[in-house]
Parts: sequence; structure tokens; C-alpha cells
Amino acid sequence: MVEAQTLRFGSHDLQELLVWLPAQRPPSESCESCESSRFWIILVHGGAWRDPTITHLNFAEPAVSILLSPSSPVSSILKTQHRSLAIASLSYRLSPHPSHPQDCETTPETSLRNARHPDHIDDVCAGLALLKDMYGLTEQNYMLVGHSCGATLAFQALLRSRSRSGPGSDTLFPSPGALVGLAGIYDLRLLLDNHKDGLYGDIYTSFIEGAFGKRMDDWDRASPTHFSESDMYSGRTVLLVAARGDELVEPEQRDAMRRTVLGPEAMDLPVEEKSSAGESESAFSFEHKGCRYAQMSVDGGHDDMWLVGQRIVAAIERALQIMTAPTI
Repeated sequence: MVEAQTLRFGSHDLQELLVWLPAQRPPSESCESCESSRFWIILVHGGAWRDPTITHLNFAEPAVSILLSPSSPVSSILKTQHRSLAIASLSYRLSPHPSHPQDCETTPETSLRNARHPDHIDDVCAGLALLKDMYGLTEQNYMLVGHSCGATLAFQALLRSRSRSGPGSDTLFPSPGALVGLAGIYDLRLLLDNHKDGLYGDIYTSFIEGAFGKRMDDWDRASPTHFSESDMYSGRTVLLVAARGDELVEPEQRDAMRRTVLGPEAMDLPVEEKSSAGESESAFSFEHKGCRYAQMSVDGGHDDMWLVGQRIVAAIERALQIMTAPTI
């Protein structure tokens, strides 16, 4: 497998990204043309904004090993577009985790996990800005793929990319042409409402408050279902993926995000997912108000979506098919 390169965008241990670049370009191809022909899959891991055992490396590895295979269907699609595949996986500062305590007196500041919103999204945006500066990201040449809270961050990054004022406005990068949310968290208040009376209600409260504080208004402002720009999804591909056996994030999160992306009137559109015999995933897609929207369901639980690399690869392949198709 191609060796990953490590790039840093800050002094904290977690402010870095991994990059897997295509095989060396032919001698006749200029560096500039090589960069313009790349298509980037950019991964953002989950872990409730605080789990140090889920990293940008172990999250990416199951999918990267498949994506970089010569027989990868993703590479085959890109070849028809005269593009080569490049992959990046972003790390970001984490909030405290009660099961992984640190001693603030002895832990170096560059290793402390004490992030609070917007630290997490600031880091994701800084990583995207670095990729733009180094490799020329454009709206047409990258897809942002996030799992769980990584999906929250992906949609927050879209909103941030369209803003030219306020926090982080000095960190500029193009909006992603496609977003893939894998078992995503899109509405923090809804997530807690669905779990607060359950066996693990205290855990949901703990990680939401640990990352965003106790004010529910702050939760709403950070939740992609509350982003109100009416045209922010026009001209983009959005694929929302759910795991059939998800034990942590319920399908209502996807339903709520679908309403946000397409508008309330689109909730009456058909949502039947179809699959061929023997397939482990099902999907449907349509275009509405300029947005190429799709849903997909795969087998397994919440973390199986990335631990089983073929599942995240299937989602990426589906999003790429929709993104590159003349019509859907």
C-alpha cells in the first residue's frame, strides 16, 4: 500500500492530517497538471468529539487499503474522468474523556485533550485550508466523508467554507462538491432527547456537554439541521448513510437532515431503498432544487460502517457515481 505522508497545521499533537497520493506521475506530466487531475476523498473520523482510541489513521486504514487497490471501483470511475485518486484523513483536537483522564499538571499543553467547540471544526477547516494551499483543492475535486460526529464536522465545514466573516474566516478553503454522512449526528438536541431516558443517557449528556457546553442554544447553532442557508446544498451531491444495526445513532438523525437539505416539501417524495439480491446495501437518489441527494443503508452496527472497509468504500463509490453522472 502507498505510504501515508503526515502534514501538520498546528502545534498540538492532534493537529495533523495524513495524505495518500497517487503513484508517481509520468515524466511527461507536469506537477501542475498532476495536481489538477487528482480527485480527493477526505475523511473525518468520529468518536463523540472525545474518543482518543479512534484516530485519523485507524479510521482510514480499512478503506484506504481497498481504495488504493488497482481493482478499486472508485479508481475505475475516476479513470473515466481522467482523474487519479488521492486520499486525506484529518485529525483534530479532542474534548476530555472520563475513561481516558489526563493530568493537567503533567501533560504538555500540546497533548492535552481539552477542546471545546469550535476547536474541533477550527482544526478540520485548518486542515482543509492546508490541502487547498498545497494541492489546489477546488469545489470540483474533493468529497468530504465523515462518520458520526465526523459527519457533523463535515457539514459544519460546508457552512464555514461559505462564510467570509466571523471565527475562522482567515482560514479559507473551497466548499466540498460532495458530502457523505456515515451514521451522522446532525441534531444534538434530538440525539439527547432520544437517549436521555435510556440506559446510557448520562453518556450522551456527558459527551455533548463536554464538547459544546450546557447551553442548548449553542447545541442548536452547531447542529447541521439548524443551518438556514437555503441554497447551500444547490450544485452539490449529498449522500446520507445509515447502518441497519446502529445501536448509537438512530435513523431519525438522517430523516431530520434530509428535511434540512431538501426542505419540508421533499419529505413527501418517495424514499424506498432498493437493493439487488444478495447485496448488503440499498440506496435511492434524486435531484431536488439543484441538490443531488441520495440515501443508503448498509448492514452492521455504528462502528462497523468504518471498521468494515468495504462499507465506507461502497458509500464513496455511490456518491462518486452520483456526482459524476450527467443526470440522476
